[in-house]
Amino acid sequence: MSSELDCVEQFDVVPLSNKVGQGETASVPEALKVPLFGALFVSNDETSPQTYAILDAAKVIGLPELLASSGLEHRCFYKGNMLDELGDVAPWIVRLEAENRLTRNLFTQGDAPWHLWDKEAGIFLRSSQSLVTLWRHFRKFTKVQNSLGDSVYFRFWEPHVAQAYLSVGGRDALGSPSFFHNSNGKIVDAVICCGTQDVSTVHYAPEASPEMGYKLTPAQERALIQGEERRRRADIATALRRCFPDQTEDMAQDQLIDIVGRVSLRMGAYGIRQVRNIHVLASWQLFYGDLFERRDPNGNLYNICRSELGEDAKLVQMQSRMDALHSAGVI
Repeated sequence: MSSELDCVEQFDVVPLSNKVGQGETASVPEALKVPLFGALFVSNDETSPQTYAILDAAKVIGLPELLASSGLEHRCFYKGNMLDELGDVAPWIVRLEAENRLTRNLFTQGDAPWHLWDKEAGIFLRSSQSLVTLWRHFRKFTKVQNSLGDSVYFRFWEPHVAQAYLSVGGRDALGSPSFFHNSNGKIVDAVICCGTQDVSTVHYAPEASPEMGYKLTPAQERALIQGEERRRRADIATALRRCFPDQTEDMAQDQLIDIVGRVSLRMGAYGIRQVRNIHVLASWQLFYGDLFERRDPNGNLYNICRSELGEDAKLVQMQSRMDALHSAGVI
């Protein structure tokens, strides 16, 4: 599939349907068969690394119970009192088996609570190490240092977070080797990130480097911020499609995301940044076109944008003015 010189591969994934046809036995999408359960490298070694997932109980209702009934080896990143108090919202690691029902449900799109594709429940790992070894290793990443030396929580099990973190290359990727290696060498061969809004990726272990600790570099912090913004825009675009199916039917997702991005940049300059407000403003742009705030003949909309009002107060006044303009047939 890849040589060890290739660091990242990108591919599109079509999730499994919740309607299983007669004789259909696939437990993972076609594009993921090799990354998840096949041979990663051309080698004389006939054994393939095992497959693990780090899943977010905050995204999957009843995840501890699902894992307990799956028959799969698993463990929560928290222990003791924290496990008792936070196990229902904590990250868990599980060793997957190709034919297990939970494995199939992770890649199935549907409305049932056990169809987990749309929840983006976590990331996937290929490793020859034991679950306990990986558990000990990745627990260290739940809290890391930022570039200023402050301790911050690091939700690396979210696909878009892992993608942003692992995609920083060159000398700026100081923390990434530690993600794949411990003091004894490489323990993770690859990390697979599958997202409903982004292209899916396989990140292969880089060359070993001296121990750098668990500290984010400035480049990684910038990448994480940009990744969060891309994800926010994609989520708003998806919400627009859900709210206005007729108006968005012929629009590609990238086109919708571009609309949201233009609105976010423009309105951010006026101090309007909250998701719910950007959603409203993006819907106006969808209906009334680019630079809708400049189409008020009296300039009231533009003046509201530039005023010293708070963000929510601006939206209230803009909504009132848009209603008046719409009623008058001006916009």
